[in-house]
Amino acid sequence: MKLINSDGQNTVLELNESSVTYKDDTYDIIIHDGDISQAGHIATNNFVVKPDHVETLIERFSNRKGNVDNYQGFTGFMLIKNEQKLTVLTGWKTIEDFNAWVNSEAFQNSHVKKENRVKEKGSEHLEAMPVRENYTVEA
Repeated sequence: MKLINSDGQNTVLELNESSVTYKDDTYDIIIHDGDISQAGHIATNNFVVKPDHVETLIERFSNRKGNVDNYQGFTGFMLIKNEQKLTVLTGWKTIEDFNAWVNSEAFQNSHVKKENRVKEKGSEHLEAMPVRENYTVEA
């Protein structure tokens, strides 16, 4: 899949059975719910995790509530790992579907409050703030 960001830069997301190639690195697929390959828009959150906290965060994602799975236009969720790097990918039919999720109360409660807390106090789990990226999928 060719992914293009708002600046026109592109990268490739190549899905394999138990791994993906993303940004020229190979990642293990830890969780894959739904079918991200059906997305027209992919949003990513890229984390660099402190070495002793990788398994803790994987466990948290494994026990996620799944609120996003019920939103219109959602196609899939994926957690991928390369050493200390974790990336969450969510697939959406359209960018409008993704924006509706971001503006929802469920998103605000689960993401914005955590993000503000990390900005204010830092994180016991992360090396730095997560980096969010949005991509249009080119067929």
